[in-house]
Amino acid sequence: MTTTSAATAPKAGAWRPYQYYVLFVLMLVNTSNYLDRGILGILQQPIKDDLRLTDWQLGILGGPAFAILYSVAGLPIARLAERKNRVTILSAALAFWSTMTALCGVAGAYGQLLLFRLGVGAGEGACTPVTHAILADYFTARQRGMAMAVMTTSIPFAHMIAPLAGGLIAHTWGWRAAFIAAGLPGLLIAVLMKTTVRDGRAKDEHGAPVRPQTSKFLADVKLIFSIRAFLFLFIASAFLGQAITGTNSFSASYFIREHHMTVAQAGIISAVGLGVAGLCGTMLGGFLADRFAGAHGRSYAYVCALAAGLAGVSFLGALASGALPLAVTFFLIANVASEMKNGPNFAAVQNLAPPHMRATASAVLMVGVIVIGAGFGPIEVGAASDFIASRNFPAALGAFSVVCPGGKALANAAPDIVASCKAASAAGLRGGLVVPCIAYMIAMLFFLLSGRAIRAKLQT
Repeated sequence: MTTTSAATAPKAGAWRPYQYYVLFVLMLVNTSNYLDRGILGILQQPIKDDLRLTDWQLGILGGPAFAILYSVAGLPIARLAERKNRVTILSAALAFWSTMTALCGVAGAYGQLLLFRLGVGAGEGACTPVTHAILADYFTARQRGMAMAVMTTSIPFAHMIAPLAGGLIAHTWGWRAAFIAAGLPGLLIAVLMKTTVRDGRAKDEHGAPVRPQTSKFLADVKLIFSIRAFLFLFIASAFLGQAITGTNSFSASYFIREHHMTVAQAGIISAVGLGVAGLCGTMLGGFLADRFAGAHGRSYAYVCALAAGLAGVSFLGALASGALPLAVTFFLIANVASEMKNGPNFAAVQNLAPPHMRATASAVLMVGVIVIGAGFGPIEVGAASDFIASRNFPAALGAFSVVCPGGKALANAAPDIVASCKAASAAGLRGGLVVPCIAYMIAMLFFLLSGRAIRAKLQT
């Protein structure tokens, strides 16, 4: 097999066979990444009930527990990937986070589950910067919108698999079995990646990958943030990450509480929304961004702006709809819109970044997406939900957190207490999910500013 690089890849739309294969393997890796990350969403309610947790504690598991080490690990791994074999680094990271995901299934207490989620975050910190750098090595600037979109179809695929398979497995064998089933396939993908994919960077006369000259991390960070379009893109992506992780983490719980679905039923709705609708949005966003790129590639930011604005309005429509069919319709539209950003957002980063710091630029972006986004999105929703639920619980019955531990009434509680706990819990989450809708609109504004700030022409 022969490899290619952005410098030698076809200039037009034609892709070489090995490009297709590399893209396929990267899709598998990214599917494992988002599956292991997202499986928690559909399992939140069973975990909450089993371990008697608050929404705030669930927010910690879905937010900071994942985000802290994800971001801390991402930057040094990205710097290493600029100089060492990217395939080896990615394969090792994949094996590690898959193992940590499986171990979540044997956690005996909240503290153990928290520790293993930290491990998942540490391993997955390598995924985005390294996969994006590998892809950028194989595809030219005008190919990257669709190439990134195709690779990130793994996101809606994972979003479809996680709630559907995770919900069914949890319904049949429990939430612990779902974690184990999610983690094990990644070990096989790691072996496939290591044995069949090659480093795609340009080769010297001896066939060895050309390594960039040594540069200082702070100098590179200063360089990338001196590009105003990247600065605005960073801010926009941070708010978008906050919005998406907030809605994704609690959508299944919302349908369970508000519309009285089972975990399996909510899993099906989430699979269609996050999976099928998300897949359509991903391909649409990649097509539009490449199709209208022009000389400067401003469409990559503008498509993200469209995605964020439409998603925010649609999620608000879902929350305001009392009837289940209308709520599901708005939910599907919102997920088509939110996933339109997948290819264009990441392609914009690679197009703006200097070639010697592609992995670093992606890792820097993910600090914003994960620390500000995943780090704060779920916990903000959870905290707002707990607060609003307590305000909606009748004071005459006592404190919500005492009478309704974990959002549910104690065993053998009076019927009016059971009903009040359910109503307050549903109202809390409904109000909490307004927070990410606001973040969607802020993200839209900064994506528009990013597009307007692009001045340099696309490199081919």
